[in-house]
Amino acid sequence: MKKSILLIIAILCVVLVNAQTNLVVNPSFEDWVDNKPTGWIIPANASHASAITVFQETTITSEGSNALKVTIDDSQNPGFQQVIPITAKKTYNVSIDYYVVSGDGTDVRIWSSFKNATGFYNTAAWTAATAKDPDIQKKLQGDGTNTNNYFKIDNGTWGTYSVDFVAPEDATDFVFEVRTYKNSTAIWDNASLKEVTSGLNNVGDSKVDFYVESGKLKVNHLPTGSKIELFNVVGSRALTTEYNGVSVPLNNINKGIYIVRSGKITQKIIY
Repeated sequence: MKKSILLIIAILCVVLVNAQTNLVVNPSFEDWVDNKPTGWIIPANASHASAITVFQETTITSEGSNALKVTIDDSQNPGFQQVIPITAKKTYNVSIDYYVVSGDGTDVRIWSSFKNATGFYNTAAWTAATAKDPDIQKKLQGDGTNTNNYFKIDNGTWGTYSVDFVAPEDATDFVFEVRTYKNSTAIWDNASLKEVTSGLNNVGDSKVDFYVESGKLKVNHLPTGSKIELFNVVGSRALTTEYNGVSVPLNNINKGIYIVRSGKITQKIIY
């Protein structure tokens, strides 16, 4: 048992030492020109310009000194985006922090996509991509489980959306976009797109994906009844439970980096 835990810690150390480069320009919205953060297209659709008001937030931030605060009126659902070159068939992790100041629970979600040689993904391109990976659109549009869902979080609390995906075989660029919806105000910070080249994210069944959202441990494609163990970076077990098909509350777990293990699957998470 001790040897296996030490092996997990050793792998984690390799992952931390070999952290990949963040491909996002101005990821924490530190740099601003003409009252907009550099590197970002705001709004993603120019026809939505009248619906969004952009602020440089300096009080409520999750990374650095600034964040992006947006207020949306009742006419449109604007997003903001950055188009980032990627390599087809490689694995990437996309993540961003979000904070809903006011809204009705249907306020924020990721709405990312790809470009290929002919331009931005259309319905046919998404159909081809989901034929090979049924979950890819769910991961990049919606809440990770359904393209109709929004991020769920209590107003006035920071949340993080983070998920791994494999770039489709025709992809040339990743369109990193998130949206804020009508009659809401939200703050965005700490955007990230990193290539996953080694370590725990590539160990075990690639279809199983653990992630943390709204203070809960969630997982895709794990059979009900599976045992889940959570270890901290010094190898101490922080949680043992049986997966019953729903998310696992992390109420009594300290914030930090952990290893999730279920059978032969091991994966790093940040809570």
